Amino acid sequence: MEEEIANNVKNENNNKFKLVINFFQKFFLKIISIVVGIIGVLSIFITAYFNSTYFDKYEKTFFRYDVSFLLIAITIITIFLIILLSKKVLKKVSSKILVVLLLILDIFVFFFWVKTLKLEPDVDQNMINKMAIAFLDGKIDGYLKTGGYLFIYPFQFGFTFFVSIIYKIFGEDFIYIEYVNVIFSLLNVFLIYYISKLLFKNENIQRILTFLLGGFSLYLMFFNTFFYGNILGLTLALVSVLFTIRYLNSNKKINLFFSGIFIALSIIIKSNYNIFLCGIALVLVLDIIKKWKLKTLLIIPIFLIGYFIINIGYTGLLKYKYNIELPKGIPMITYVYMGMADIRGLSAGWYTRDTLEIYKESDYDNDVAAQIAKEKIQNRLNYFIQNPNETLSYYTEKIESTWFNPTFQMTWVSSPGAKYTTNPDYALYLNYHQKVLSILSGEYYKIIEYIFNIYQIIIFIFSAIGLFISSKDLDLKKALIPIIFFGGFLFHIIWETKALYVIQYYFILLPFAAYGLNEFSDGTTNILNKIFKKLRNNKKEEVVEVVNKENKVEDK
Repeated sequence: MEEEIANNVKNENNNKFKLVINFFQKFFLKIISIVVGIIGVLSIFITAYFNSTYFDKYEKTFFRYDVSFLLIAITIITIFLIILLSKKVLKKVSSKILVVLLLILDIFVFFFWVKTLKLEPDVDQNMINKMAIAFLDGKIDGYLKTGGYLFIYPFQFGFTFFVSIIYKIFGEDFIYIEYVNVIFSLLNVFLIYYISKLLFKNENIQRILTFLLGGFSLYLMFFNTFFYGNILGLTLALVSVLFTIRYLNSNKKINLFFSGIFIALSIIIKSNYNIFLCGIALVLVLDIIKKWKLKTLLIIPIFLIGYFIINIGYTGLLKYKYNIELPKGIPMITYVYMGMADIRGLSAGWYTRDTLEIYKESDYDNDVAAQIAKEKIQNRLNYFIQNPNETLSYYTEKIESTWFNPTFQMTWVSSPGAKYTTNPDYALYLNYHQKVLSILSGEYYKIIEYIFNIYQIIIFIFSAIGLFISSKDLDLKKALIPIIFFGGFLFHIIWETKALYVIQYYFILLPFAAYGLNEFSDGTTNILNKIFKKLRNNKKEEVVEVVNKENKVEDK
């Protein structure tokens, strides 16, 4: 009797937990699909762009608001061609072969672009380059002193440390970091393909994905020249996502240990990948709720062990081997204020000097700077409440400038800027490569922007379809990427924003875009088959009716 009561309580609890997961899947994931779909639809009518050139990297965003029927027509034709090639022409070709061919092509294209452009790091990128060299020479202390670069931005040391390792192995030349970016970009293409195969057991989806990855490879080509931790951080974060999905598929907890290790490494390289950490943590909590067994409670500690091993090991290595203890730096809350500060030069929520000014105003006191930032945030919130129209306009511009630039600043990150005007030899070199200059801000650039406007529309609209369909089941592994995307979307509404800051969230949508395209193709084919079948049946009925009438006439 007691055992029966215990089982009834357990079943009742399981039903409650299932309702929680059900609610999450049916409503939260559908909300995400709606957000993605709105971006896709509005991309038809809104295009964000820069008026910058290859020698003047001006980041002020401008907008075009129009309806281009030619754009819509070409987008429809492109969708048809992707489906035709992947599901008809190349139906018998394995997606593995296609992705290998794509990677081989990418190797040549990526290395060609890096080697041809010879783009040196500038501004913060150049500071990382200098700090890596100083670290190898034992002269990093100056950057850690009060007011020094690392004293203000300690989160930049992770990538600096990585750069110093590469320099120690290959030599102190910036080009090696760009070559490393190429390698990790290739890994990113493979990883998102592999993740897609774990999520969707359909070869048609993977073939469609390879075409979408082919388009995205151009984004990666430009970003390979970006002397930052974005690409490497994405690789590490994707490996963490991969291990999390493998755990959700197999329940083997060792996968979570490796997931914790790789997400910690990712965050050390680029702190923005905390968004991936939050997404993974939320899905693991939902998995605990869904299964609700005592042993499932172990999954969080196992994940955290891997995470803390890396963090403790990293800080310990710096402290005991190099005698470096990273300072607190600018309090993160100052970036929240920058994300809502008055527009100064660039677009709403883009970079201003507010964080640095607040830190200097506090005499480099972290706690005082945080208090100043809180007061400024409160004042700004009061202003927004009292001026709702301006608030709507501000955040509309912030979202549009972030998500509606079809290039996501890919040509901007490859533009030489001041180097072209201050280095005559480099300017002379580039002048012999007019096609490169045209790609960066000439006629070729206009073509690229137009093509990627179409690409952007396709990715977001069909990702929305894929996400919406995926929300109908209770498979948590399909919830992980949407949660990470939505986390990135919300984060850059609150935080400082830029179009290039969100490209990783755009990238991880590709498997769902491929899934959405496949489902759209199958659904459209089924509808057309039913229509044609009905037409054929109606035609047969008409013929039979005519024959019957003729027979009746003959009988008479």
